[in-house]
Amino acid sequence: MLSEKSSVLIVEDNRALAQVLRFNIERAGFEVVVAYDGLDAVHRLEGQRFDLVITDLQMPVMDGSELCEHIRCGLNLTDLPIILCSAKGMEIDAAHFVVAHHVSHILYKPVSPQAVIAVVQKLLGVDALAPTGPTTVC
Repeated sequence: MLSEKSSVLIVEDNRALAQVLRFNIERAGFEVVVAYDGLDAVHRLEGQRFDLVITDLQMPVMDGSELCEHIRCGLNLTDLPIILCSAKGMEIDAAHFVVAHHVSHILYKPVSPQAVIAVVQKLLGVDALAPTGPTTVC
């Protein structure tokens, strides 16, 4: 019997970082789709089911805060785990995102792909998979 892979939506306007994350999360055994801004992510969320979203905070068109609000209120995806990644670690109010948008976890950039994978596995209740080779570091 084949088991279905969990699906992760990465929302990141830095294309190089998005591809590094995609590569490493796929190697960890997950299906991955990348959106390069919040509006692109909304369209993807309307057309496909995801098990988890990883989003940047600062993006063009629709930022991560607006995306989180749209996920929770506009799409009514109240149980979808969201990981927020931000380069503004000293400037954002983490408690606000946890309370207002029910963000599951916040990571501060620069972030290692291994740290992201560990949080994804924890939030999705997936045991760590056997390593498949060297992991690319941001």
